[in-house]
Amino acid sequence: MAETVRTICDACYNEVDAPVIAVRETVDVRGVPITDEFWYPVCPLCGNRIGHAATMDRNFEKMYAAYREARDVPQPDEIVALRRRYGFSQRVFAAILGIGVASVQRYEGGALPSESHAELLRQARDPQVLRERLRSGAPRLGERDRERALRAVEQQAASRIDYAVVRLDLLDCLPRTASPETGLRVFDADRLREAVVYLAAQVGNLFVTKLNKVLFYLDFSAFRDEGVGFTGLRYARADYGPVPDQYDLVMVALVDGTTLAYHEQGDGRIIVACRGADLSAFAPGEVARLDAVAAFANSFATTAELSSYSHGERAWLETPSGKVIGYDFARDLRMPMLPPT
Repeated sequence: MAETVRTICDACYNEVDAPVIAVRETVDVRGVPITDEFWYPVCPLCGNRIGHAATMDRNFEKMYAAYREARDVPQPDEIVALRRRYGFSQRVFAAILGIGVASVQRYEGGALPSESHAELLRQARDPQVLRERLRSGAPRLGERDRERALRAVEQQAASRIDYAVVRLDLLDCLPRTASPETGLRVFDADRLREAVVYLAAQVGNLFVTKLNKVLFYLDFSAFRDEGVGFTGLRYARADYGPVPDQYDLVMVALVDGTTLAYHEQGDGRIIVACRGADLSAFAPGEVARLDAVAAFANSFATTAELSSYSHGERAWLETPSGKVIGYDFARDLRMPMLPPT
């Protein structure tokens, strides 16, 4: 049954049961064009699009999620996960960043941060940055809170030992056995690292949020075509598209400044390779798949367009928010199949 809302039309002033329709359009969010489907109640008497608060809130949530993805601004659930990883209260987290508690509450609730605050939240992904802020600032924290916070951050920083494979092994969220949730492949840190190094050189403007979608299409196209995923990662449904499960921890582990690094670009950060990829462990067909996925990603003009496209995948549409996406959805993947070799 089509969705309807009981409301008063702001054009003809009649109380009506207005059907809610989806309209594909482009809107501007802080200078970023966002193209997607947005919902509007339409008056059945005069045809007016009704300004309905609850429906507009849904639209704004979708617009803001796409904007964050395009600008590599942490999403609300990532901010919450980041703070909880260290056991910080909102008060302590705000004091470390040097912003107000109300600001943290708003950003976790879905508000868009200012660009200066967005950059602080990006930096907070790195425990080394938080450690330096605690050592040199955070005057609003008492000595006991500072010491407790510093211990929590140093435990995380200590996990960034030397090489991505070591740090990835410390992420207990990554399964080490082949299962339907991993695309029937055992997770291999070396394989993931070299694949991302290669993709970073092949895909234009590889923001973190764009990499999430690229990896999804890499793994799910491999499972669809070959019956086994490419990396062994699990994927979950986020409000802004499919992402590797616990992707924020995966990125902290991968981007070590030696193999992969962040490069400031515009209002966000892209991932760049610090060296060439070692493809010796990949079969020719696997390299061809990496190239095909890179070409597919490059066919979209912006990260937001790729994200919007991923919202049309059954894997995203039919998986509850926050739940692991089953690889059985790969059979309906909309990415073109590779030509036979």
